[in-house]
Amino acid sequence: MEILRHIGEQKLSLPRPILTMGNFDGIHLGHHALIRRLVQDAKDVAGCSVVLTFEPHPLKLLAPDRAPRLILAHKDKMLLLRSLGIDVVVIQEFNAAFAALEPRDFVLGYLVEGLGVHRIWVGKEFRFGRGRKGDVDALARWGTEFGFEVKIMEPVLDENQRISSTRIRSLIEQGEVHRVSRYLGRCHFVSGRVVRGEQRGRELGFPTANIATRTEVLPPDGVYATFLWLQGRRWPGVSSLGLNPTFGEGPRTLETFLFDFRENLYDKPVRLSFVQRIREQRKFSSPELLIAQMQQDVERAKEALREVGDTESAVFGTS
Repeated sequence: MEILRHIGEQKLSLPRPILTMGNFDGIHLGHHALIRRLVQDAKDVAGCSVVLTFEPHPLKLLAPDRAPRLILAHKDKMLLLRSLGIDVVVIQEFNAAFAALEPRDFVLGYLVEGLGVHRIWVGKEFRFGRGRKGDVDALARWGTEFGFEVKIMEPVLDENQRISSTRIRSLIEQGEVHRVSRYLGRCHFVSGRVVRGEQRGRELGFPTANIATRTEVLPPDGVYATFLWLQGRRWPGVSSLGLNPTFGEGPRTLETFLFDFRENLYDKPVRLSFVQRIREQRKFSSPELLIAQMQQDVERAKEALREVGDTESAVFGTS
């Protein structure tokens, strides 16, 4: 997959670009359906499948107080788009000048002259351009004028509700991580790097990997059954997210104890998949009581993980 940045004044030379555009936060099953249709369409016409996305998220510029925390870090979004077979991702800088573009100017300058678009796939609620004044009807009119075709993708529904990033984000932030795989086609995961912590887990007999994550959307504090992905391999474990109140509240940390794992993880890039919330975070009156609870947490995590299939190796096995 090729990644290009900022169309601007440049004219890209791509064979019959079949395009979709949007933020694609989470890359959920609705996105999957759209992207797979796009990829197949490009293959059918010997064209090039293209995703046009924006950095940063438009609301971070236009309404920072309403900007959502992102389900996926940028690098992870690229990883998932690659796994779905996209040929080219164009990352367009979303700045004040770009936000001020009238819808027709965006279509002509960026999609037609910049990308040479052949066909565009969008959802029927797609909006674009200054003040979100452009819609699919306007896009279809300009397609007739400028010589490209517009295809409408119907939304993917679950129990008569559209699968959306907003819905998924809400479930994660409520701790209902076991429910989001139904909408994502995988567990919610965070990515980051293992850093040195306080070493308390090692002293208690549960050495943990302390993950400094770049992912914005995290579940609430608590203990979770998790899988850690390292260099294409999946390791089961139990993770604690929170302030470690038993030892006096400190900074919020994400720590993972891996079953039967003895390797050095310091400074390694990892991804952590949240499978199920086991309990809330609590303060214990002694380290001994905490150790007893951690032993129970391990058994509950093993039980939860035993039932989980592997839906992510096609993605993480190549990272």
